[in-house]
Amino acid sequence: MNNIRLSNLKYAAAPLAIGLALISTPSFAQNADEDTASNPGIVVTGSRIVRPDLESTSPVTVVGSEEIAATGTTRIEDLVNTLPSVVGGQNSFISNGASGTATVDLRGIGTTRTLVLVNGRRLQPGDPTLPVADLNQIPAALVERVEVSTGGASAVYGADAVAGVVNFVMKTDFEGIQLNSQYGFYQHSNRNKEVVDTVGGSDLTIRDRMDQRGFSYPTGNVVDGQQWDTNLTIGGNFGDGRGNFVGYLGYRQVNPILQGSRDHSSCALSRSASSNRVTCGGSATAPNATIADLAFGDIVFGTAQSDGSIGPYGGAYNYAPINYFQRPNKRWTAGFFGNYEINDNIDVYAEFMFMDSRTVAQIAQSGTFFNQYDIACNSPLLSAATGASLCSQLDTAAAQTAGLDSTAGDGIVSLLIGKRNVEGGARRDDLRHTTYRALTGARGEITGNWRYDVSLQYGTTVFQETYFNDLSSSRLAKALNAVNVGGNIVCAVNADAISSNDDAACAPYNPFWGQGIVTNAANGITQAAIDYVNVPGFQRGTTEEYIASGYVTGELGSIGNASPIGLVLGTEYRKVQIDRSVDAAFATGDLAGQGGPQQNINGEFSVKELFTELLVPIVEDAPFAKSLSLELGYRYSDYTSIGSTHTYKILGEWSPIDALKFRGGYNRSVRAPNVVELFSPNVIGLWGGSDPCAGATPTFTAAQCANTGATNYGGIAASPADQYNQIGGGNPNLFEETADSWTGGVVIDGSSFLPGFTATVDYFNINIKDAIQGIGAQTILNTCGLTGDAFFCSLIQRDPVSQNLWVGNNAFITNTQRNIGGQKVDGIDVGVNYSRELGSGRVSLNMNGTWYNSFRVDTGVVVPAQNLDGKYDCVGLHGSVCGTPLPEWRHTARLGYSMDNGIGLSVRWRYVGAVKTDGNNPDADLGGSVDPRSDISAQNYFDLTTDFDINDTFSITAGVNNIFDRDPPLVDGRFSSNANTYVEVYDPAGRYVFVGAKMNF
Repeated sequence: MNNIRLSNLKYAAAPLAIGLALISTPSFAQNADEDTASNPGIVVTGSRIVRPDLESTSPVTVVGSEEIAATGTTRIEDLVNTLPSVVGGQNSFISNGASGTATVDLRGIGTTRTLVLVNGRRLQPGDPTLPVADLNQIPAALVERVEVSTGGASAVYGADAVAGVVNFVMKTDFEGIQLNSQYGFYQHSNRNKEVVDTVGGSDLTIRDRMDQRGFSYPTGNVVDGQQWDTNLTIGGNFGDGRGNFVGYLGYRQVNPILQGSRDHSSCALSRSASSNRVTCGGSATAPNATIADLAFGDIVFGTAQSDGSIGPYGGAYNYAPINYFQRPNKRWTAGFFGNYEINDNIDVYAEFMFMDSRTVAQIAQSGTFFNQYDIACNSPLLSAATGASLCSQLDTAAAQTAGLDSTAGDGIVSLLIGKRNVEGGARRDDLRHTTYRALTGARGEITGNWRYDVSLQYGTTVFQETYFNDLSSSRLAKALNAVNVGGNIVCAVNADAISSNDDAACAPYNPFWGQGIVTNAANGITQAAIDYVNVPGFQRGTTEEYIASGYVTGELGSIGNASPIGLVLGTEYRKVQIDRSVDAAFATGDLAGQGGPQQNINGEFSVKELFTELLVPIVEDAPFAKSLSLELGYRYSDYTSIGSTHTYKILGEWSPIDALKFRGGYNRSVRAPNVVELFSPNVIGLWGGSDPCAGATPTFTAAQCANTGATNYGGIAASPADQYNQIGGGNPNLFEETADSWTGGVVIDGSSFLPGFTATVDYFNINIKDAIQGIGAQTILNTCGLTGDAFFCSLIQRDPVSQNLWVGNNAFITNTQRNIGGQKVDGIDVGVNYSRELGSGRVSLNMNGTWYNSFRVDTGVVVPAQNLDGKYDCVGLHGSVCGTPLPEWRHTARLGYSMDNGIGLSVRWRYVGAVKTDGNNPDADLGGSVDPRSDISAQNYFDLTTDFDINDTFSITAGVNNIFDRDPPLVDGRFSSNANTYVEVYDPAGRYVFVGAKMNF
């Protein structure tokens, strides 16, 4: 889809920006597949061609098992998120909006654009609503190394490798018995002094703001978030060494951390729209119900009083302390890797991986969340004076004309009620993923230098979600419809004189009498009422992936005296199915705390592919050309969903001398739309923003509002929570994204002049076009109002009576997926490694980092009249448009010393560069305003690890990450992913202490 050119616009939906770090061994690829003794060549991640060395034409970063152990990693995503090319995705520190999975996002251009491999083969989708690989399936103790190849790899591995691939190479040739066990915990001293706002020359911390609100917070030392991880590995050879079998079993348990256990997360920071001040905010849905009536063009707030009246508004509720900071998790893993060489021509192999992971995401209690309820003016839940007052204001012909009342004079008023269900407990999202991955195949020699590899693979994920302690809107409507029968207050449906539609379990729910469980329905919330309105929600689903693959590889003739030309010819078939079913509560949107209904998803696609690669040595051992070669690749894909696609690569390398090599080239990659993007139903959900036509004094003019369908100028109610309805979902007319990736770099090998020294410098440039994304509901609304463009205005439907965009199911903006705009990112990766013998041991130093030159986002919408070209650059920024921090520079460096007696010590330095808020930027596409108070300074973290080889059987590793217990930088709720910070970028919970033991038998 070409860019849409318009005369005006506000902003598009925020992209994910990127934060980077790296801990690694030298940036040379290592053996990604073990070959048989008859062919000592190796296969490098990013290619299937057998090579004679470990170096790749594409940049490849490698993290070895020793580095994994040194970081105290039990969650593999914690390790991956420190790599320079990775920005954090779903992890255990996300609660509201958690999928229960762990994901990886190379270059910050989206998890769907990163392909995850295990031993060079795809890892199946890990969730039916987020169909990307779940890293929870990877047991950290079984990982031999992690290889990350960036810059596009679709020609080799197929769609989704737009940013590159992350390949987990497992320990498939282990012999013996090994038991790994590790224990860790977080320790934090609550002493936060970070300035969150400055008023009148006085600096205010988050503690100051909580003191002003009367909120409590912890002080002193806290120890929590304990983690246990144990893995047993058994392996050995059989059949006179012709076969090998490795089996493993692992268990991990993670304890929760509450936001209320840290002073810096004990309230939800927010910025007041009226004063532009950062304060401890909260929710208008409070324990003592906040009542709002749909007055003319505005919302009038009040707080329920103990006598059934509505008094002055009591202020926002601090929902933060009960939220999970770190989610609890219990995970089992098991599996095996095996092979048996029948003869030189047939080596059969098999892999099986199992995982069962269960986690709970806890957030604050549910509530009525200002849903609209009809209340009788003479309801026994209200005082007589309050009922009469409401009827005189709202049960009128004028209110009916304004769309605030359905039938004037019927003794019924429509109220927006914000009652927090503190009596019913926190909302708990119980998420369980059970995965199975099975692979079998055969490989061997055909003749001479020609070999084959054929395999069948099946992967499935079984998903279960049970959402506890939400409220049923339909049951609330019945429970709020109370009557007095003979002095007993009962639900109207239970009063035979009122209705024959009895609901025996219904008990009156009285939000007008404040907080607390009591026995008299007239005096508050009863246990019977809670039991009636609290309902669970259920979702179940599966993902399945079938892959049949085969290829041959061998050698052709040579050019001159150079090595033979390497060739790969192959074919692959892949089928992906996703099925998700929801119960009636989810499907009808009856759960008050969900923001909208969720529907079943069922769909599939398949693809047939042909691929080839060529490695062409041109010159070897010549003057100024120790080696010169080309690497070529092509893949043809035929999808049942989008038709045919073509991907290819042209790479080259030149070594004028042994110590120096230049490498680089071009990759064309694609990403086909996944099943969710294609087939998920279009349903109503929420988006955060504002309606420029709402309130008594709208931002837009009357003519601009008329463009959006609003003619009742000055008489449209704004959402009290700044949340509005949108229709989101899939689009069966989507087609593939395309990406052009360029890389170029230099590799320095110091073996001839400085033994132990290596360095790499690589430039990357990725340009994505026809990106699969939504335009953004706010962009649609603003563009329609300011320009009157028919396309955008056709996507807006206001309520036919009230003309708002947030009450009921007849008001929404259609913001489904489409191919529009793109992204372009470029920068430089740097790796420096040095090691040498020193005294009675060896000293080692490595530093790896990434510098970003640009991260350009193209919304696909151009508005010349407002100086908006639809493009903006997020390097060095974070915020409501750019999202996750993307510092210009981020690195990790490690200095270590290993003694000959088996004792080692290392110090790691993790650096995250400074970022400014995207609102503090003159670019009109980013807002063009100045707001420096949300800028984040550079962050430095230091880690210490020591290890002891007691003997050949037993070793211990202990360490402390974030030695100085540095608090995370704080931002307000417009930006944070959880707990007032970016938990996927910064250390959120304090100092992490761990100790691990390894026993070999």
